[in-house]
Amino acid sequence: MRKPDGARLALTRRVVLLFSPYRWQVLALVVMVLGSAALSLFPLRLLGTMADKVVDGDLGALDLLFGAYVAMVVSGALLGVLQGYVNQIIGQGVMQRLRSDLHDHLQRLPMRFYTRTRTGEILARVTSDVNGIQRTLTDTFTDFMTNASILAIAFALMFALSWQLALIALIVVPLWSYPTMRIGLQQRRLLGLWHAENAKMAAHLEETLSVSGSMLVKSFGREPYESDRFEVSNANLRTLSLRRMMSARWFNMGSSLFSTLIPGIVYWYGGRAVVDGDISIGTLVAFALLTQRVFGPFASIARINVTMLSSLALFERIFEYLDEDVEIEERAEAVALHPARGAIAFEGVDFSYNEGARSALSDLSFTAEPGQMTALVGPSGAGKTTITYLLQRFYDPQAGVVRLDGHRLTDLTLDSISSAVGAVMQDSYLFHDTLAENIRYGRLSASDAEVAAVAETAGLSRFIGQLPEGLQTMVGERGYRLSGGEKQRVAIARAVLKDAPVLILDEATASLDSRLEREIREATRRLARGRTTVVIAHRLSTVLAADQILVLDGGRIVERGRHAALLAQGGLYASLYAEQFADEADASIEPAAGGSVS
Repeated sequence: MRKPDGARLALTRRVVLLFSPYRWQVLALVVMVLGSAALSLFPLRLLGTMADKVVDGDLGALDLLFGAYVAMVVSGALLGVLQGYVNQIIGQGVMQRLRSDLHDHLQRLPMRFYTRTRTGEILARVTSDVNGIQRTLTDTFTDFMTNASILAIAFALMFALSWQLALIALIVVPLWSYPTMRIGLQQRRLLGLWHAENAKMAAHLEETLSVSGSMLVKSFGREPYESDRFEVSNANLRTLSLRRMMSARWFNMGSSLFSTLIPGIVYWYGGRAVVDGDISIGTLVAFALLTQRVFGPFASIARINVTMLSSLALFERIFEYLDEDVEIEERAEAVALHPARGAIAFEGVDFSYNEGARSALSDLSFTAEPGQMTALVGPSGAGKTTITYLLQRFYDPQAGVVRLDGHRLTDLTLDSISSAVGAVMQDSYLFHDTLAENIRYGRLSASDAEVAAVAETAGLSRFIGQLPEGLQTMVGERGYRLSGGEKQRVAIARAVLKDAPVLILDEATASLDSRLEREIREATRRLARGRTTVVIAHRLSTVLAADQILVLDGGRIVERGRHAALLAQGGLYASLYAEQFADEADASIEPAAGGSVS
């Protein structure tokens, strides 16, 4: 995966650009922050003046100053509420857009991204990483602006009161800046390591605590092994968390030390100035109060710097996904194919899944006319499934052309390709939802009556009639509450509802019993009627009626024709056919032999 530019300036620029749709709201927020900062500091100056009036015994002026003090404090509080509301509007808007952009980009990424990336890693970045930067986007900017404004106004007031005392307070800034930056860089590195380890743990949990993973672990008795693997990540997270915490504790100690010592120095030095008559007691009180207000925001800015530098590690991880190339792009001049007839053509197609890897398809050419059935036959790894991937434009070939109704797939809109091609794959994936919603995924606008009708077409009526909740029954994660045959029927019903003119059938009846196999075949036969059908045949008995059979080996078509002609050639097809039927004959004899022994 390509790393984004890790330079702080480049990353910060990308983060700032996230706020560009809210530039006017940000400007209004800056004005409110400045006003709020001023209304929080000027009352402190009034307190100093009030102290002088007490010394002078001027109670009338004291009352007026107190009224002005209350008005400023109340106005500042109300402005703070409005500032918080605008801040959340901006921050939550940016978060929503970032989540949406990341989700949409992930959906556009090619299949090769998902084949090389663990699901748990993806989920960790979309959830925990995005949530980890939420405070940075919603609070940190406002905190920085507020504290920076307070510092600027406070130092202006302090210099107006006594430039000598102001210099003493100001000298601490360069002394504290360097260690703060060092701690921030360390926190950024540790946070990146922590989230990487956390994503690794999430990926491990997603694999081993899913239904499939849990069954595999239990089947092989690998619970102790998986516990040990988990404990390694758990211990690494503990170590990284301790290092982050101790780094932050040293920072907090230094910040507290400076903020405690400086007011003491101010009272010590300022007290001498009062005794010498250089400043009034009210000036010293106001200055001391301003000093206390300065070092709170100064410590906060230092912590914000640490937070920002740490958050850059999370932004790097998110931008890493956002910078992934989208290989399957829709051209601006792409045309929509409605309605599609279903004519398919592969012309000299070469394809490999990775650069430098062996070719999955080599110089492959064939055509299928509308309504024809084309069967793909061959040993494992011959390229059968790859053909179906290219037909759905999950990938683009490195050479050659794939056409639908005479159009290059690259010249068609992705939506029209999806509408024209339906698929019932070997692994029938179902969502953790109701039967009805899993079927309706084929056409989201379908009515309940249409869903029920296609369920009956797929042979689900008897099964649904036995369920207390009928079509509203939850199927469980990946459909694990259903049998293999029932999941396939749901997938068939979904494809019937989609009603695409081109149908891909990855036949998966080899593991079913004979009666259920016949029923599934009959359901798929009804589904294929009148459509251009591409069948990946695992059992050669299902392709007897195919209009053409393509025999693949090593990514090439080595034989093509109809069943009888291919058998007569005595080539690879005849060999596969003879081998399969010999295996089936042996399987039918073994139970009888076993019975005689017992």
